[in-house]
Amino acid sequence: MCKQLARLIAVMLLAIAGAGVSAQDRTENVPVRVFDAGELTPSRYTVIERVWTGTWRAPFWISGHDDAGAATAALTSKAASLGANGVVNLHCLNDAGGWGGGYYCYGLAVKLK
Repeated sequence: MCKQLARLIAVMLLAIAGAGVSAQDRTENVPVRVFDAGELTPSRYTVIERVWTGTWRAPFWISGHDDAGAATAALTSKAASLGANGVVNLHCLNDAGGWGGGYYCYGLAVKLK
């Protein structure tokens, strides 16, 4: 009887612990795929938000990344934190010698249907 009660309590505790993990927490570790132009029709996804890799530090200064790969990784990480599983219309720019210098990317964080 005590063993059955202990098992029941253990199962209930595991169920409660699992209920505390949101769907977004479970999807953050899933890599976000970048889709090429024309690879997806707009009917196959829902736009979550337009995202970009820069952060405003001052009115005229935007921080950039050392290379396009780092900027793309920052963008897909931001998209994943919003619950997206894809990015479409990805554009990366190099602003060497410009306002902030470095690479910036922007695109649409999307959820596939």
